[in-house]
Order: sequence, then C-alpha cells, then structure tokens
Amino acid sequence: MYFSPKKHILSDVIMEVALVRLTGAGLYGFLRLLLRKGGILPDLTDASIWRMQLIFSAVTLLISAAIFLRALRSIAQGLKAIPREDRQEMARLQEEVFGEENAALPAETIRRLLRIWLTILVGAQSMYDFSSVIYQRFLSHLTQFFLDTTGGTGEAYVSLYNLTHGFKYQGMLIALLLGAMMTGIFLDDRSLKITSIVIALLFMISVAGLEMFTLSLLGRNYGIVWSSVIFHLMETVGLFALARYLRIRYHGV
Repeated sequence: MYFSPKKHILSDVIMEVALVRLTGAGLYGFLRLLLRKGGILPDLTDASIWRMQLIFSAVTLLISAAIFLRALRSIAQGLKAIPREDRQEMARLQEEVFGEENAALPAETIRRLLRIWLTILVGAQSMYDFSSVIYQRFLSHLTQFFLDTTGGTGEAYVSLYNLTHGFKYQGMLIALLLGAMMTGIFLDDRSLKITSIVIALLFMISVAGLEMFTLSLLGRNYGIVWSSVIFHLMETVGLFALARYLRIRYHGV
C-alpha cells in the first residue's frame, strides 16, 4: 500500500528534527555566552554548564521523539484503513494505475525508515549527548593536568586535543552515515551510498592526517578541529540536504 506521492513523511520529519537540533544548539550557545560574559552569572561553574547542556539535550530529544511518534501514528492510522491481507494487492493496483506517478516507497517501508532514523536521532543522539558531557569533564581534567605539569598547553596537548575529538564524534557520525546508507539501500540510490562513503573517508583523513588549524580573529586565536567541522556540518547542513534531496528526488518520501 502506498500513500499519496504528494505526501512527504520521512523528509519532513528529518527536516523538522534537524531544525529542532539547530535551534537547540543555537539557544544553548547564546545562553552560555550570555551567562559567561553578560555578568548575569559570573560564577558559572563547569558543573552548571554540564547540567545546562544536559537539560537542553533532554528537551531537544523529547521534541524530536514527539515529531517521530506523530509521523508513525499518522502512518499507523493510514494503514488501519486497509486490512493487512489486502495491502499487497492494493499496492499492486496502485502501481498499475499510477505508474511513475506513484509514491517511491510503500507505507510499510517508510515506517521502517522512520524507526531507523528514530533510533539514530533520538536513541544514538542521547548516548552522544551524555558521552559529550563526560568528554568535556575529561578534557577539563586533562587541561588542568597540562597546566600544572608544564605551565602551558604546548604542542603535545594540542595534538592530543585534536585526536580525542575524533573519538568523541565518531560514534554519532557512524550512526548518521548508517542512516543515510540504509536510506540509500531502501531507495536503491547510488548517490546516497557514495556520499556516505566519501564523508566517512573525509572524517578519517581529518582525524589521522590533519592538524588543528589556528585562526586569528580580533586579536584572539581560535583552534579549528577539522573532525569537529565535518561532524557538525553533517548533523546540521547534512540532515537538511538529505531531507531536501529526498523531497525533490522521490515521490511520497
């Protein structure tokens, strides 16, 4: 059984969740900057920052889960209209009548893809958010250790900082790339498969072959970790691009 080719369930959900994630990250960054530099809470501690980050993450995850559950409920209600034993026959008739104007994927397949992305963007994301807080605590202790023992950061610390960021991001990046790869497999889309492989290779090169880049801006130096750049582009711009691609390229996806 197929839904109307004018419906965009999976792509809309991915787009909405990406927007929620981007908005949450922006609000968290703005609030942190406001609290630190605006004088509202000048004594903000690392523990306070970690708790605030977990709160923002929890709210973002709950909203994302609600978006997925709403879409899954909509599909379930649509499938209830047709008895299970008649759905394959209905799909065959729809293919014969509508041909190329039919939806690219049946409703059951879209539901499976929604569950896959729910597992990634809520389940895997929750594990990533928690591990990020643990990583920040580890990095805080590591920084203090280098300051106490060497009196400064030094090249060894910069190199270690750059390498550990790859471990921080790789789990969630693998989950996102698997989601894109699975979507490509369901749609038999070579472009999605190749793009996933290319991004994975670029991430590995950034971790093993590229040093941190230092950018001087307004009299201050900022370290740019390329693995971080690739990951954050993937989880924001990448998700928007994936949703837009599915919406344009495929009917009813």
